[in-house]
Amino acid sequence: MKKLSLLILSLSLLLGSCNFFTPTERNTPIICLTFDDQRIGVYTYALPEMNIYGYRGTCYVNSFYMSTRYSMNLAQVQSLHNDYNWEIGGHSLKHEDLAELTYDEVEYSINQDYWNLYYWGLNPRTFAMPTGKCPLEYYPILTTHYKYLRGCNDYAMHIPLNIQGLGYLAFQSSWTADIYKERIRRGIANGEDLIILGFHAIEEPDNIYGTNCPLREFKEILRYINHLGLEVLPLYEAVEELN
Repeated sequence: MKKLSLLILSLSLLLGSCNFFTPTERNTPIICLTFDDQRIGVYTYALPEMNIYGYRGTCYVNSFYMSTRYSMNLAQVQSLHNDYNWEIGGHSLKHEDLAELTYDEVEYSINQDYWNLYYWGLNPRTFAMPTGKCPLEYYPILTTHYKYLRGCNDYAMHIPLNIQGLGYLAFQSSWTADIYKERIRRGIANGEDLIILGFHAIEEPDNIYGTNCPLREFKEILRYINHLGLEVLPLYEAVEELN
């Protein structure tokens, strides 16, 4: 009995000295860089800069608008996925405002977009709300295909994550890299587990939607993330690692 007690005590001391990882012990957030609407600048400018650091992103695709002005073509989107291991996610067929559509119209848009991406070999796993919103009664359509849903509001995310209400901060044309640098600093100070930084157009000065990120600002954001040594992952990989 004495030997058994000593053995139990030894095991307890050994286990107590081990630094096992648990989700609550994470010191810094995972950063996700997401890109909506398959803009050509993502492939031309963002991809090469991210490759310098070994970063991979998530591109949300409106499959009806392949090869239009300022948009990537299918071969380029497939290259992101197949050659660079980026995530390709759903974003509705034509970037519709889902709140203005009927149930049947939403069902068609979401299903058609998903199956286009699926049959193109892009393995879509997450969905980004076009215009950032979707009525709750339409969520069952989304969750038929997607486990993880990204909205448009920026807020602190801690584990366990709300996987059907992931937030993000979208870059605006009037901003500089300092906005994102401050957001990252705040996230670290608040002990956040995930920060999603969103982009649309990269180096597209005549962008009429007010969402262009100049290449110099994008480079500065990447340099800052790298300086801090933060982990950068596609969205579905980040959520699965955290949750």
